[in-house]
Amino acid sequence: MKKIFLLLAASFLSHAFAEDPQGMQVMVELVSGTKQKAQFLGIANDTVSLGGYIKNEFTVLKFPKSQFKSILDSLGNNILAAPSAPAQADPAQEYEPVDPNAPGFVNEEAAAGDTAGDTPEGDTAGLDTGSGRPAGTNPEPAAGDYIPDKLFAGFETDGVDSGKASLLTAVTFEIMRELDPRFGMRGFSATPQCNDRACVQDYWKTYGVKDIYFGKISRASHPDSANVEITRVLYEEELPTISKEQVTLSLDSLLQDAVKDGVLVNLVKKAAGFPIPSKRKRSYIHVETDPESATISRPEKDAICKSPCTFAVTDTGKIEINAYWNVDKHLWGAQTFVRPLPGDTVKVSLKLKRVIPEIKIVSNPVGAEIFPGQEEITRNSESIGTTPKIISLTNPGMTHLRLRREGYRDTLVSFYVAPVSEINLDISMEHLTDFEEIKKQEEWVKQRRKSFIGQVLMGSSVAPVLAGALLFYLAQQNYDDADDIKAELKMPSAAKGENYNSKKQKNKDLVDTGDRYSIIGGSLIGAGIAVFGLGLFFTF
Repeated sequence: MKKIFLLLAASFLSHAFAEDPQGMQVMVELVSGTKQKAQFLGIANDTVSLGGYIKNEFTVLKFPKSQFKSILDSLGNNILAAPSAPAQADPAQEYEPVDPNAPGFVNEEAAAGDTAGDTPEGDTAGLDTGSGRPAGTNPEPAAGDYIPDKLFAGFETDGVDSGKASLLTAVTFEIMRELDPRFGMRGFSATPQCNDRACVQDYWKTYGVKDIYFGKISRASHPDSANVEITRVLYEEELPTISKEQVTLSLDSLLQDAVKDGVLVNLVKKAAGFPIPSKRKRSYIHVETDPESATISRPEKDAICKSPCTFAVTDTGKIEINAYWNVDKHLWGAQTFVRPLPGDTVKVSLKLKRVIPEIKIVSNPVGAEIFPGQEEITRNSESIGTTPKIISLTNPGMTHLRLRREGYRDTLVSFYVAPVSEINLDISMEHLTDFEEIKKQEEWVKQRRKSFIGQVLMGSSVAPVLAGALLFYLAQQNYDDADDIKAELKMPSAAKGENYNSKKQKNKDLVDTGDRYSIIGGSLIGAGIAVFGLGLFFTF
């Protein structure tokens, strides 16, 4: 049954706007959950008759009533809840199931209440597909009938094929539903007692509809063109506000032009007050530099090209252009400002000169530590100074600094280093008020001080170690001199006279001095090692 039911998709799409519909258009939902549009022909003896065109021939299909979950008319009424009625037509032929994957087969899921096949005003022979009743009957909605918040009445025609109007009505309504599900459609034939739009809008206003849309397709001044317009009637107060949007399309390819490049979508959006992103026209900037091969960039953007070069922009206001290159760590650069010409090319010539960008950093309050980069500050982060401070940078581009001062929230500063001589940064810091943040910063300050003390101790440990090493060296020199004297005293020719006793005493003095140097030097080296170890402990 599902294959047979799915075939109704093709029949609806190929003949949804036929000039002689056999029955009212409905939304059918099976017990299995499958939904599809079809033409309803009636219910007799618990059998539902649905019709559609197969190979350009109208065919009637019958299904057990138990297979359906609901059959909704254009107003959202469930026909299954009404008493059974005899079928409006007998099957014209028996139908064998068709493969749904066959070429040209289409299955369309749609929401209940979609009435894309309303007959435009002027087609008096058809049904009132907007209300589900034959034209000329009582148009008043029955109690409980669904009345949409926003109502589309379809397209009227003036000198244009009504078939195209019907197709354009269907497409336009689908766009409206996608933009806002509150849209519903009630064709002009839903109000046969009305001869003009004012009557139609007053009629629906009595039922609480305050946002009504009328379409019209008419020939343009050029014989091969057509004007497609949508008029909106909005009741914000007692009196309506009327606005109109219009496009001109080719008469021979009306539908193709309507869907091309979102023309119809934009028309509906304009009429309904939805924002439309504007397409900005491209402009071009050609840059030459002296010398050539300079890097061309814009603030807060990556490098664009190497000069001479041309690049596109969509900006309409004045923009900044920078050119630079590095030679042996020396920066040469230039800067200018350009106002693009829409759709045209602006030519710029720049002469590079030697620059040393200086960043002047001032904070409020002063005394904030400056840390390079975007990373979070830790106890081992190294600052490059405190504010106010001047730093020099030779690499143009985006740069990040982080400022910290006790009692204030960390401030991340991101700025573009341009190839100019001076850049000023004036930074206001915010007081810390969150208790957890304050405690976290106090702990960091404590650890930072310990780390500082540790680094000082590690640095100061070098002096005693060096002094101790020097004393060890001097002690060794004394020992060597004492050894030389001792060797002389052992010579046989040495007489034990006054000279002998003098050398003996000198030998003793040298040994004693060397011993003192060794003891003091060893103590100093030991103290230095101890201080270094303590500093290492405080640091890590």
